[in-house]
Formats: sequence, structure tokens, C-alpha cells
Amino acid sequence: MVKTPVIFLVGMIVSMTTSQIMFKLAGNYSTAQHELLYSFLLNTWLWAGLLASGAGMACWLLTLRNMPLAIAYPWTALIYVLTPLCSVLVFKELLTVRYGIGMVFIVLGIFITTSGASKRK
Repeated sequence: MVKTPVIFLVGMIVSMTTSQIMFKLAGNYSTAQHELLYSFLLNTWLWAGLLASGAGMACWLLTLRNMPLAIAYPWTALIYVLTPLCSVLVFKELLTVRYGIGMVFIVLGIFITTSGASKRK
């Protein structure tokens, strides 16, 4: 069974990845607008990104209530893997082989830093 802090940690990672995609959409929308009102204040993507970012922060705070920071924090690096992967799907951006290798190292780093961490209490 999945423990509650893990659910909130996943929620934070998904929310923050989503917010970055929405901020990119907000930027794209903003460049097509010529008035401040439409490019920022009435930019639905911007507000959705801010909402997703706020949800991510709430999930992060709930995660830290029941999980040591040293265990939770390395998992936030998944945002640096998921966001570019989502940008490939949403924006048709290209990732190089070197970028892919870097993402593999990020994931390996997460597992190296967190493996056995719960046993060290």
C-alpha cells in the first residue's frame, strides 16, 4: 500500500511539471497578444500555471510533514526529467542523445541518494 507522503510527493512532482508546461503555453499565448491585459491578466494559461504551482507547493508541504527532507528532496529532480519529456509531446521539441543520457544520470542519482535512506533513521 502506498503511504500518504508518497502520494503527496507524486502530486508535487506532477503539479510542478504541469505548471512548467502551462507557463510555456502562457508565454506562447502572451507573444501573440499586443495588449498587457490579454497577454498577462487574461492569460488563462498563466493563471492555470500559477494554480498548478500552488497545488505543487501545497503537496510539497504535506509531503514534508511526514517525510524527512533528505529523502523527499532528491525526488524533486524528476521534474527535470518529466518536463522535457512533456515538452516533446506537447510542443514537439527535440531532445538530444546527450540530454537523454543526462536524464538517465538524474534518475540514477535519485535512486543512489535515496536507496536505503529509510533504514538510516
